Amino acid sequence: MCTRVSAPEKRATLTHFGVTLPTARAYNGLRVLDRSTQLGGVPGLVHGFSDRLGGVSTGRFATLNLGKRWGDAPQAVLDNHARLAAAGGFSPEALRSVVQVHGAEVMAAAALSADSRADGLSCARGDRRVVSVMTADCVPILLADREGTVAAAVHSGWRGTAAGIAAVAVRELVDRDARPGSLVAAIGPCIEQAAFEVGDEVAAQFDPAFVVRHGDDNPHVDLVAVVRAQLIEAGLQPSSIERIGGCTHAHPDRWFSFRRDGAGIGQMLSFIGYP
Repeated sequence: MCTRVSAPEKRATLTHFGVTLPTARAYNGLRVLDRSTQLGGVPGLVHGFSDRLGGVSTGRFATLNLGKRWGDAPQAVLDNHARLAAAGGFSPEALRSVVQVHGAEVMAAAALSADSRADGLSCARGDRRVVSVMTADCVPILLADREGTVAAAVHSGWRGTAAGIAAVAVRELVDRDARPGSLVAAIGPCIEQAAFEVGDEVAAQFDPAFVVRHGDDNPHVDLVAVVRAQLIEAGLQPSSIERIGGCTHAHPDRWFSFRRDGAGIGQMLSFIGYP
């Protein structure tokens, strides 16, 4: 079950890619995050999935761009991060991220360096850190144990999904003394099967049960179903896995999408931790 945290107010609008979006001014700072009901019950834990609403960026980055890689104004990105942290209940200084490489490595945030490359970060309560990943179609996964001792944020692109990064993240938390049966996971906004058309060479890397074919058309892969299956196989209870949000490609009013709009757009941020 997903909880939508927001404050009702009148919204001004702007037009972007032919879509009407609320402006940052209408929000008076970010007040909207998607959150998991089960993760919300973990003591001391903060978490959330951002969308594209409530920031200060303009143009192709409108409005809540949290990525630095595609040319947005640096001050706008900083302002957006400050809004996210305020809404999320943590200090911007507590947030940790890593250069993502579409692989299957998950590392401890405490071990980060300037040269680190990974697609997932873990933290423990005593670290007083909030870990995060960036997405704009790829699958974001947030995990924590119900006791509130460890947590992880995972970027599961199609390559990382094929390589089983969800299970790698579970092993990382188990290695930090969590029990698989005590873990809760939330799968955030990402591209869904209907929009994720791939070539045969990509489809071949997935179990056929997760590949949809219609005649001679290109196959489509259900990344959400693959990730869910990987989490269950790694030891999570099916009832402990929540799907949060919807298809990033199908909703330009809510989310950025690389496949829909190409490079030079904004990115969403998914975060979790113990500040």
